[in-house]
Amino acid sequence: GSIFDVLFEAAVWGRNLLSGMKNLPLLLVMEEAHRYLSSESNGLAKNMVRRIAKEGRKFGVGSMLISQRPSEIDETILSQCGTLFALRINNATDRSRVKSAMSDSLSGIVDALPILRTGEAIITGEAAKVPMRFKFRILKEAQFPDSHDPKVATSWANDFSNTDFKGLVGCWRIQNSFVKSE
Repeated sequence: GSIFDVLFEAAVWGRNLLSGMKNLPLLLVMEEAHRYLSSESNGLAKNMVRRIAKEGRKFGVGSMLISQRPSEIDETILSQCGTLFALRINNATDRSRVKSAMSDSLSGIVDALPILRTGEAIITGEAAKVPMRFKFRILKEAQFPDSHDPKVATSWANDFSNTDFKGLVGCWRIQNSFVKSE
């Protein structure tokens, strides 16, 4: 939240400078937005994002919210989104929230969200002259980030053995997860 505050204040007070964000716009990308921008949370981050969502574009500060649970994002913040990329949404509550964030004439497009294929999205708003169905390029297996969930059940099924955590502690201390220690 404090970083958002500093960036927004810099945009406001530097709006007439060549080095200001009106000339060098800033996009704040917030992954897993539902975790800290929910209707229930009341932290500094949420208050600043709400302010940026309402006023940021006047000063060159934009926000990108990424969430698998749009129904959990504060309605005020979601309603200020100028462009929506909506991928397949099966949950009716999430679809309803996305529908309410779109202009009334476009809300019927939400009915297509459950039938989208992997990598497809509906795009509406400022970035698209007309609502469109869009297909992202699907990454090849070797291009995916190393973010697979651990196979917990398989690991727990292994026989117990004493484990030496020196390598883990070493990686932690030098802040490098790629050091081979075992």
